[in-house]
Amino acid sequence: MLRNSAILLILVLHFFSAQAQKFDIGGKVGVLVTWPHFGDSEDKKDFKPLPKLGLSIAGLINFPLKNNYSFQTEAGFSRQGRIVSYNAGTWKNSSTYYFADMNMMLRKSFNLRIAKNIPTNWFLNIGPNINYWISANGKIEVEYGVTQKFTGVFNKAPEPSYDKMYLNNINRWLFGLNLGIGFNATTTRHQKIFTELRFTWAGTYLGKKNSASMDGILGFQDNLKASLNVVNLSVAYIIDKDRKESKMGKSTLKIKRK
Repeated sequence: MLRNSAILLILVLHFFSAQAQKFDIGGKVGVLVTWPHFGDSEDKKDFKPLPKLGLSIAGLINFPLKNNYSFQTEAGFSRQGRIVSYNAGTWKNSSTYYFADMNMMLRKSFNLRIAKNIPTNWFLNIGPNINYWISANGKIEVEYGVTQKFTGVFNKAPEPSYDKMYLNNINRWLFGLNLGIGFNATTTRHQKIFTELRFTWAGTYLGKKNSASMDGILGFQDNLKASLNVVNLSVAYIIDKDRKESKMGKSTLKIKRK
């Protein structure tokens, strides 16, 4: 599945790069907040979700289209997670998840005048989000100051353990929908800085109600029949790559050598 998704992303990039005479390339970093959304109403009563801070990093390519539209594709990594309290608030499970991320966005830009001779615009974008679950760790806190750290173990029969969380029947491929708003400012002729606030609505549950187990700890409860919603504030540095100018530069160089 990972190989097929990578091949699809490469084909999409090849198509747009072949069609476009101009494209932008760059990188972005972001600070994000995640929180779980449980699928069943009774679970919402037993488990109280709390926000958890995380980070993201990605490379991106943006292809300008007609009428101020553009297509942007991103690939990177993120540290997400969730914090859940249960047993009347006496237990707290803080889990950290690491993902490989892929995003494809259709963007519409609008002119924005902040100051004279400073070209800027604001934009809206929408598109699919794909995460592949790489690893997990975390800690369980009980009142009176007792804390137990753990490492996630994927698709293995549970064994009595105090430091391993066994994750079975989970969805390592997670799909969602991105909605974003932001603006950019041109720093030089071929460089820009983008700032974006993005919300990711997750459409895939992490697993099932009994997907997580720690047999060595009495009183432990967890429920992975929940999705992760994300709010991400990011900053991107973009370099404008104009293929027409590149070709003209090469031709001029050849002429001078003759």
